[in-house]
Amino acid sequence: MKTIQEQLPNDLVEEILCRVPATSLRRLRSTCKAWNRLFKGDRIFASKHFEKSAKQFRSLSLRNDYRIFPISFNLHGNSPSLELKSELIDPHSKNSAAPFEISRVIHCEGLLLCSSQLDESRVVVWNPLTGETRWIRTGDFRQKGRSFDVGYYYQKDKRSWIKSYKLLCYYRGTKYFEIYDFDSDSWRILDDIIAPRGSIGYSELSVSLKGNTYWFAKGVTEERPRTISLLKFDFYTEKSVPVLLPYQSRRLFQASSLSVVREDKLSVLLQLDQSSKTEIWVTNVIDETTKGAVSWTKVLALDLSPHLQIGNDGSFFLGEDKKVVMFCEKLIDENKVKDMVYIVGEDNVVTEVGFGVDEMDGCRAVILNYVPSLVQIERAGGNRKRGH
Repeated sequence: MKTIQEQLPNDLVEEILCRVPATSLRRLRSTCKAWNRLFKGDRIFASKHFEKSAKQFRSLSLRNDYRIFPISFNLHGNSPSLELKSELIDPHSKNSAAPFEISRVIHCEGLLLCSSQLDESRVVVWNPLTGETRWIRTGDFRQKGRSFDVGYYYQKDKRSWIKSYKLLCYYRGTKYFEIYDFDSDSWRILDDIIAPRGSIGYSELSVSLKGNTYWFAKGVTEERPRTISLLKFDFYTEKSVPVLLPYQSRRLFQASSLSVVREDKLSVLLQLDQSSKTEIWVTNVIDETTKGAVSWTKVLALDLSPHLQIGNDGSFFLGEDKKVVMFCEKLIDENKVKDMVYIVGEDNVVTEVGFGVDEMDGCRAVILNYVPSLVQIERAGGNRKRGH
């Protein structure tokens, strides 16, 4: 007697599986060898699955002990709460003689790019769902202060368009950029990617949305040379374009931060100098065909007390359905420093929620909205090169 997968055409089976959540597909690997190969070795299926499947959003926190933990928010009822879940598998072996202490994490559609301030000679790209990792040597330079971002572009395969991944490396406070191509396993030096008087590094926080990287920058528009803007880096053209914020100010923002909403929108938190007024804006449209065309909608207007300030190196998570914003900051209470998560809604009521762990295990002001996926990290086919 034929099984279900033998009775149905392969194309129909793939179309059905494309709509099954990623965590469920992991459990189906043992169903048959053909499905296992599909889930583990087919880049086209992985890309189609991410576009069509129901997304399972999970919040992650980078803790003071350099480990990444899932956290669960309960926003129902009158007392919001959070819970630390079981630890994710480390991207490196616990038996390694040279442990990798993660200090920065960037999320890109199921992949986590992890870097360390203590060891800038390597980074790791990791898919927590599949357990797949790829360690990338970055070179052991004397100069410290590098940042790394991950993104992708589409290129034509024999059957379809597939995602090809790249890393961008830059030195904060300089205009030195390098780019790494996953397929060729090689680094190249890039020409200057920002305006002559522009600079990035105003905020070390960056986010990845639909393969592009977004940072805060200043001095990147000729019309308003002192204005703070967004800067979008396109991994296909390897160029950047300024993206105007909801409104422009020649003053520096006291706080500014970025977040991604449900993998299809960009969210920005803005607070002007000497003001407790804080606004959360979300993009309606980001036009990929024109230079930085974007429209915004304000979803939250808050009046935070002076001791509730979101730092420029922090991050926030927007619960769009409930219209609440969550961020991690340090609370100084009776000469003690505690890591707290603050939950603020449109009624401007602030809820302080502790992690319920030791101080050393607190949050490093990072909350990520992670989406499990089957995205595969291709192994390089050749020797690692560094060129121009």
